[in-house]
This record gives sequence, C-alpha cells and structure tokens, in this order.
Amino acid sequence: MKSKTILIAYQDEPGAGSLSTFFHGIGYRVETANIVSDMIRKVRKGNIHVVLLDDEIEGVKACDLIPLFKKMDDTIQVIVISSEASLGLVKRLRGAGIFYQAMKPIDLEEIKSAVECACEKIERESLKEGFFPFLVPGRVPA
Repeated sequence: MKSKTILIAYQDEPGAGSLSTFFHGIGYRVETANIVSDMIRKVRKGNIHVVLLDDEIEGVKACDLIPLFKKMDDTIQVIVISSEASLGLVKRLRGAGIFYQAMKPIDLEEIKSAVECACEKIERESLKEGFFPFLVPGRVPA
C-alpha cells in the first residue's frame, strides 16, 4: 500500500505535534491544521486521505465540518477524537459520515489501527471503481 496522507486537525498544539510525530515515524505523510480555513484549504487540494479531527476547532463542531469534507472529497475518511460520549453526539457524527470515533485521552495504538483500517477501506473502494465501475453505485457521468 502506498503512503497515505493524514491531516491532523487538532486544536491542541502539543497533541497535534505528538500525533504528527507518531504517524510520520510509521511512514505516513502528515499535514497539520489548527484553524478551519487551513483545514478546508488542505482538503480542497485533494491529496488528503484521512482526517484526524478534534471534536471542536475554533468553536465549530466536528459534526458540522464532516459534511463539508465529504462534499469536497467523498473518499476522504474522517476519524473524530472526542471528549464527549453522549448518544446524541454519536448519532450526529455517524449521520455525518465519520469512519471512526476515538475518545480522549488519545490511545495511539487505537488511532493507528483506525487509520490503517481507513486506508484499507480507501484502497478497497478505489479498486472497485478501477476494475468494476459498473457494479458499484456511484456518480453517473454527465
């Protein structure tokens, strides 16, 4: 599997730095952002595969950002790192299209496993589109 790019969109700078160092050390390309406009710009470029998203950045909730990311790139996988475990939040995040929700404090092995699974999902979906596009429901050419 070729190296995937992870966007670490995390408000806490030391936390973002440790996540960045960890994932860079195991072979991922890593970008970081701690403001919403920077995240949007980086996702819009189209080279982000997985987003590790804090539950709130600059007062904007993760469940409000996920649909925006999905509209820009429907293959992007979003892993939300949350401090809240309410059923209402979980329903909103799942409805928005997250891949996984992790809880704070961050367990690096759990996040690593979630990122690996997200990357495998991207690979599987890209293979389906490449070999059997007529079997996979998706966009209809204009």
